[in-house]
Amino acid sequence: MMGQTNNNKVNISQYLLLRLKEVNINHVFGIPGDYVLPFFDQLLDGDHGVEHIGTTNELNATYCADGYAKANGFGAAAVTFGPGSLNTTNAVAGAFCDDIPLMVIAGSSNVNVLETPTNRLYHHVIGMNFNANLQIFAPITAQSKRIMSVEEAADLIDNMIVTSMQTKKPVYLEIPYNLQIAEIHAPTKPLGFSTTRQSNGKNLNAAIQLTKKIIQESTETRTIVIGHLLQRERLEKDVVEIVNELGCSVATRFVGKNGSFESMDACVGFYMGAMSTELCRKAVENAEVTLSIGVTNNEFDTGIFTSSENKTHSIKVLLNHVIIDGQIFEDVYLRDFVPNLLLQSKDIPPAKSIANSSNYDDKFYYDRHTPLPELTNKALSIDSMMLMFAHYFLPNDVMFGDVGGYINGSQIGYPENCFLQGNGNWASLGSGFGTLVGATFSDLQNRRMIGLQGDGAFHMVAQELGTLIRHKKDVALFIFNNSGYAAERAIHPGKYRSYNDVQIWEYHKLPEVFGGRVGENCNGFEVRTELELQKVLELLKSPKGVNVVNIHLDPDDMASFNLAFSEKLKH
Repeated sequence: MMGQTNNNKVNISQYLLLRLKEVNINHVFGIPGDYVLPFFDQLLDGDHGVEHIGTTNELNATYCADGYAKANGFGAAAVTFGPGSLNTTNAVAGAFCDDIPLMVIAGSSNVNVLETPTNRLYHHVIGMNFNANLQIFAPITAQSKRIMSVEEAADLIDNMIVTSMQTKKPVYLEIPYNLQIAEIHAPTKPLGFSTTRQSNGKNLNAAIQLTKKIIQESTETRTIVIGHLLQRERLEKDVVEIVNELGCSVATRFVGKNGSFESMDACVGFYMGAMSTELCRKAVENAEVTLSIGVTNNEFDTGIFTSSENKTHSIKVLLNHVIIDGQIFEDVYLRDFVPNLLLQSKDIPPAKSIANSSNYDDKFYYDRHTPLPELTNKALSIDSMMLMFAHYFLPNDVMFGDVGGYINGSQIGYPENCFLQGNGNWASLGSGFGTLVGATFSDLQNRRMIGLQGDGAFHMVAQELGTLIRHKKDVALFIFNNSGYAAERAIHPGKYRSYNDVQIWEYHKLPEVFGGRVGENCNGFEVRTELELQKVLELLKSPKGVNVVNIHLDPDDMASFNLAFSEKLKH
């Protein structure tokens, strides 16, 4: 309907769905409720190209929207307000902390009910406070708003989507029941991304010129550190080219793992402050100039705040400003700075040397270039398992990890173009699997989908196995069965605490429980030894259907990196 005249009418739900389609939304996750049924009817029946994906609860729906947004650029979940919307808040807070643009759409009471003082206690309402949901979402979103008239609907919807996309933060939108099918003019022009939050031209030019001068003068060694905001802005290819043009070393971060960089010869590993390898730490902290692109000062990326700033020249390129040796250039956006730096880098000779090593063990704890030892029937350890996974991953794989799975998986050096995501700095148990489910519906759905899941985290969202089976998805899901919260155990190693234990499930049998048919659309595997895991990895080179691998591990076995990481988490 884009481009039609203002005489063309659509209802508010249709308008919203057309705008969501414009930002690459082909699926909306969520659960209906009586206040949001008109929207859901339009979602199913309208001519907009957006499909509904039902989940088992609203929290998981929003996790799915998060994973979808990481892959497609934007995500959406639809719920009823009250129990529905408040059930999304943990995932929304995670999206806020980890810079994920998504929209939670909630249906609410009719406008006349909202505007009329009453002593009635309506269902789903907190007392008589109809604004409670808006107030709760305010600190964890870029905008928390409700449409109250047809006149404001179009501009409010457009502004919220643009705000979310440009700030990389979630938004919360309530639509009263009677307005969900109220008619307004159809959109006639694209969303206005070029009219708000633009770089200050003078500041952008000054930041670029100073950056160019520093790089030109730093002729020996240069290092670029990659953060997650780079992926959010879809700028990886530009920065790969910058690394090559400038002759830089490059390092990734915990929240910003990225196979596009880890597969480069210039990669020195994974920078996490004091927990980095010696090669990586020195390359980042001792280069003549270090450019941190899209990195935030979060606890996990900094190795629990053990990172050291380059004492010679430090250039930090954040979402909406740049800091060069302490000088702040406001209103300079990452999306503008990087393409401009790429243009300038073509005129700069490459650095004379790259801090590198032919020994891949100097870069990552687990690297595919490190030969596998002879595999035996001895019990798996975390270290032997993760090295086997390092050899399992292939270019273009999609990997989502959940806390323990991602903490250990972060120490793998990944092949080219692997798409890698974990719990982020919010670190909510269960989000890793929920976001993986969302990604299986995204533009990445035809790539090999792999999940590395701790058993404790998986307990929180396991029912979404049914969603994968229902929609005939192809996934390899590895459950690390060590009877509980290994990341928490590592904080007090050798000290038994029952609160870190969970009930042991027969994870490999769960696909059948959730409606799968073994050998047809699902499979389950149980693994205890190195040779057993190797056999399963061979079988799952091209996984068909939902495949759950129950990997038995010693509850007290801890990888060396995990122990160092958890030691720093002691408060």
